[in-house]
Amino acid sequence: MVHIRALGRAAKRAGLREGDGLVSLGGIPVEDVLDCLYFDGEERIDAEVERDGERRVFRIKKRAEEPLDIELAEEMRPMHCRNKCVFCFVDQLPKGMRDTLYVKDDDYRYSFISGSYVTLTNLIDADVDRIVRLHLSPLYISVHAFDDEVRKKLVTNPNTASLIERMRRLGEEGIMMHTQIVVVPGINDRDELVASIRGLHGVKGVESVAVVPVGLTDHREGLAALRVATREESAETVAAVEALNAEFGGFCWCSDEYYIKAGLPPREYAYYGDFEQIENGVGLFAEFYDNVDYELSVTSARCPGKKIALITGVDFAPFLREKMKEVDAVIGTSSTVFGIVNRFFGENITVAGLVTAGDIVAQADCAGMDAAVIPDNMLKEFGDVFLDNVTLASVERALGVPVIVVSHSGADLVGRIAEHFRGEDKRK
Repeated sequence: MVHIRALGRAAKRAGLREGDGLVSLGGIPVEDVLDCLYFDGEERIDAEVERDGERRVFRIKKRAEEPLDIELAEEMRPMHCRNKCVFCFVDQLPKGMRDTLYVKDDDYRYSFISGSYVTLTNLIDADVDRIVRLHLSPLYISVHAFDDEVRKKLVTNPNTASLIERMRRLGEEGIMMHTQIVVVPGINDRDELVASIRGLHGVKGVESVAVVPVGLTDHREGLAALRVATREESAETVAAVEALNAEFGGFCWCSDEYYIKAGLPPREYAYYGDFEQIENGVGLFAEFYDNVDYELSVTSARCPGKKIALITGVDFAPFLREKMKEVDAVIGTSSTVFGIVNRFFGENITVAGLVTAGDIVAQADCAGMDAAVIPDNMLKEFGDVFLDNVTLASVERALGVPVIVVSHSGADLVGRIAEHFRGEDKRK
């Protein structure tokens, strides 16, 4: 039973009250908000509640398009990860970051809600039944290896032996799955990687595979001895995955980071299909270019003479420099791109989303600039704090210029820069 914090009109009309204990909907016990969302499309729902020590049933009537709109008082707390992955990024974090970053979660509910990757090792059969009943699709699943023994070596949890069997059941029940393989050289690369992709292609419901390189920080004291892929190994991985992608007609992709490590240019926009693995860094560069090209084709913005610093990770810096030449030519800005070397985590970490405030302040010389630009994935989602727990306002003070936050997809790069300087001109 969970308690009701707030109600929509339909539930209020039926007689439900804030503070009621919600026992079941449609005869199904309520565990969390997903049970409420499941009934959004229904027109008649029986709601059993507990009020003043007694249980009562109310019939909720509404239009099918009207949301049920029942807000629960209890927050949905994430299920904790029971694995000890040899490459776990949380185990490699230095001290001094936001507290929430040290929490290891592995929750199928958040996989459905927000696309976070899970291993399914902490599920019981009732959880699998619930996924099927609520049709929580798609799910995002970390597989890492199709072979059970290789996967056990990576996640060090015997429960992973049931993963492929569970995935087969989910697929048969109509659940779509997007998967990822984090490649650790010497364990699940080369022939093992090819076998894993082929195996996943044979599982009904698996829609895609993202292949990403293992991320290793400089904070691995007492952890397994792992290494990053060499340039040659990265090129070999890209070639193997591209060959399988061609064979299967669009099924598996390497992340952009793999192309950089291989010394290869990322692929063109059309290669990535529906960009189903974009949050895994698959096709980010192509999406960025396409979005900026569109903005430039429709903008009338002009910011003549404005000097801006663009701050990104080492990987993307040379590509952003080239693209900003086009932006500067259209809107009249003069840009300088800073590819920030990651001293906080270690120089093996080269992506923009893991750049910290301390490294920005130490390396981005914004003297004489009118503004600095950073991507939104450097900050806490819906917040203004960097990974090292430093606020955006503190960075602005240290750099001595205002900081413009833009979408990491490039969808509002030109617009946000133009908007900032229009507002500045009005304030003057």
